[in-house]
Amino acid sequence: MGFVADDRIATYRVERELGSTTTGVLYQAVHLVLPRRAIIKVMHPSRMQQFAVQLLREACLLEALHHPGIPKVYESGLLEDRRPWFAFEMIEGTPLSERMVDGPMPSVEVATLIRDLAGILEHAHKRGVVHRALRPDQVVVIARARQHCGVAIPDWTEARTHDSPGEATMLPVRAARAYLAPELSRGETADDRADVFSLGVVAYHALTGALPRGTERHPFIPSIERCPEAPPELATLIDQMLSPDRFDRPTCTEIRSDLDWLAEALSIELGLEDDAHAPSASGSLRIRRPRWTPPIEPTTALSPMPGEIQSKSDKRD
Repeated sequence: MGFVADDRIATYRVERELGSTTTGVLYQAVHLVLPRRAIIKVMHPSRMQQFAVQLLREACLLEALHHPGIPKVYESGLLEDRRPWFAFEMIEGTPLSERMVDGPMPSVEVATLIRDLAGILEHAHKRGVVHRALRPDQVVVIARARQHCGVAIPDWTEARTHDSPGEATMLPVRAARAYLAPELSRGETADDRADVFSLGVVAYHALTGALPRGTERHPFIPSIERCPEAPPELATLIDQMLSPDRFDRPTCTEIRSDLDWLAEALSIELGLEDDAHAPSASGSLRIRRPRWTPPIEPTTALSPMPGEIQSKSDKRD
């Protein structure tokens, strides 16, 4: 059974249906007493018991996270037919996927975007939570930054704890698999480095306007080749995030720290920041260099195609 406008769910009045995820249907609702709107996720009527557990797990994971880029959980309960639901904060903004339709984003915007997303994921990772399904349509760009964070990740349907057994990530469309880490595609146990890979694909797509390719017929094209005007520090970091070996990827803490410096430097260069906030003149940005870096090879095929990234370069000890 679904809900229509003016139906009630506990102390909320439904305004409209927003869509659905793998576990439940989303409704925009308004509290009958408190002056706030919320999103209510209700389990699908025909789904199996495992989805009830997954929906409640999502609510519990969100309740454990406290970051301006992550929605707050207000309350949860059971319907008369025993289907679980929970209400959470509605964060208004523009989906990143809509912003990326216009083509590549300026380097300063990419650096700021990835820095803020890395900060959100860093917060989750420190509490043992892995998102597992980051992609542009899962990111909301906020018009007014919330506590210096200009983006949010509203949907945590596929989130798991670090010690969860390996299980396939359920994605709504085939194209979303381009953002999935290779180890998740193989059904291996997820850790925070899977989110780093997905964040790298988002960064590559935002900077170059294309998805990275990684097949024998279409070798991976480094970021600096697709976008020669990008700062080398930014391009190098993005390529490192896309390492096929998860142990060669930087952590979200390292990404946030490096991009915090670079975003500020680029802002000052463009006159977007006051000179008083300039970083100390300590030379170029210090970016960690893992064992894997992509090969720079001449190529003629630049059209995007989702796929798993593979490197022909040998690993360094």
